[in-house]
Amino acid sequence: MSTRTPYRVLFVCLGNICRSPAAEIIFNAVAAQKSLSHLVKADSCGTASYHTGSKPDHRMLAALERAGYSYGGHRARTFRRADFSEFDLIIPQDEYNEQDILSLARHDEDRSRVRGMWQWFAPEETERSVPDPYYGGPAGFDAVVALLTRSMERLVAELSAKLQA
Repeated sequence: MSTRTPYRVLFVCLGNICRSPAAEIIFNAVAAQKSLSHLVKADSCGTASYHTGSKPDHRMLAALERAGYSYGGHRARTFRRADFSEFDLIIPQDEYNEQDILSLARHDEDRSRVRGMWQWFAPEETERSVPDPYYGGPAGFDAVVALLTRSMERLVAELSAKLQA
């Protein structure tokens, strides 16, 4: 864990327009609700550069709004090796993005920062990754927001305990 404040979390998906910006927005909102914004901060990126500079998908923004979350101006960017040094925890949304990130790791310290999002899923969850809603309808985006909301509660609680110990 880094000694700098705040503790930096990076969420990663493929294009950085659906799952990872949703994770970033939800994480920061949950941290703020628990008065932890001074201790933790999230960002997001993608492993592919398809959407670099774009806003999140309008369907994801609508799903986030329906769930009570606000868009903060995020623009898509691509994962870079420097992210290993700039973030304390890197959370890919699925196993493919995890493999892509780990292939860029320079050493064990880089690899030790990477933990799949599924590690914070509730025990009763059947998913092993955050499903990509891009090719589906609104229900898929709502399901991703709900899954991430449940998971962020667990993640923020874990980090709170670690950082306030």
